[in-house]
Amino acid sequence: MAIKSFEIDWNGAQESIEYEDDLTYGELDAILQNCIDLSDLNKPKVDIPKYRFQILLKVIKKAPFAVGDSVALRNLKSKQATEIMKEVMADFPLAKYLGDWVETFTGSANQIGTSSHSTMSAQ
Repeated sequence: MAIKSFEIDWNGAQESIEYEDDLTYGELDAILQNCIDLSDLNKPKVDIPKYRFQILLKVIKKAPFAVGDSVALRNLKSKQATEIMKEVMADFPLAKYLGDWVETFTGSANQIGTSSHSTMSAQ
């Protein structure tokens, strides 16, 4: 995990935003569990706004607004929130994590259609 930073225009001045570029397995899995409904595997439901919000809430460490505060995050101007999301979400593409989940369920493309062979050994 590394801390990344970028500048945004904040009420006419340049302000720094710092965020973690990676989460622990448990943190990320908890966010995914809150945002993805796989109760019907034929029609999975993904709450993208909730995913983006929870990622921002978790990874932002320094900002010109209260960090870790859901009300402060919700009250950002749309332009500011979009700019922050564009930077942060580049490190947290939902498609990558969905792909990992699907692979866990179906197996990797390399494994599909290949047979496995067992070898017996004498002791």
